Amino acid sequence: MDLPSLPLVYKIKQSNSTKEKKPCLILLHGYGSNEDDLFSFAPYLPEEYTVLSFRAPIALSFGGYAWSNIHEHLENKYTVIQEANESLMLIEESIKLSITKFSLDKKDISLIGFSQGCVLSWAMAINKPNIIRRAIALSGYIVPELLEVSVDKINNLLIFNSHGISDQIIPVNKARESYNLIKKNNPKIIYKEYNEGHGINQDNFSDFLFWIKTTSI
Repeated sequence: MDLPSLPLVYKIKQSNSTKEKKPCLILLHGYGSNEDDLFSFAPYLPEEYTVLSFRAPIALSFGGYAWSNIHEHLENKYTVIQEANESLMLIEESIKLSITKFSLDKKDISLIGFSQGCVLSWAMAINKPNIIRRAIALSGYIVPELLEVSVDKINNLLIFNSHGISDQIIPVNKARESYNLIKKNNPKIIYKEYNEGHGINQDNFSDFLFWIKTTSI
């Protein structure tokens, strides 16, 4: 029987695990990028993981893709809420279909999101703890309007969260505010800042690789 295709275009690196059900790392790229971007991490991620990199659904006129458009006149210029919510539904549907299609362990699905992909990783981790076990949230922040639960009800998140001190695209204060918003009931969140702009330097990369290994099951 042919399994259904996914709603989102993707790239995949298969697990080398002999387990029937494979752990999975899902990559969500930033605004204006595509599924190839974070997939460059794949050779360095633990080989027992299936690695899936999803392409955002909105094609931009200048090239690349987005999970939502950006509008300077909006209070939250980085996220058009309706579009972001539609992207979250597509991500969830793609994950659920991937679990069957690629024999994934439904109890061991993790996200790695950068910039706009980080915004959606926060939302997925908070809204869907039954689907997402943990997340690596890079150079982004929490958008409260995307959350399905009140902040005081968010607890026990397993997150590695990092940001560049010199980020000119998403200022580091937005990441700090997000962490301060939820750190009280979430002692397992690791928050780190790096001498970096809007990107991921070697120290940041090494630290989150180490975190993946120490929080694996």
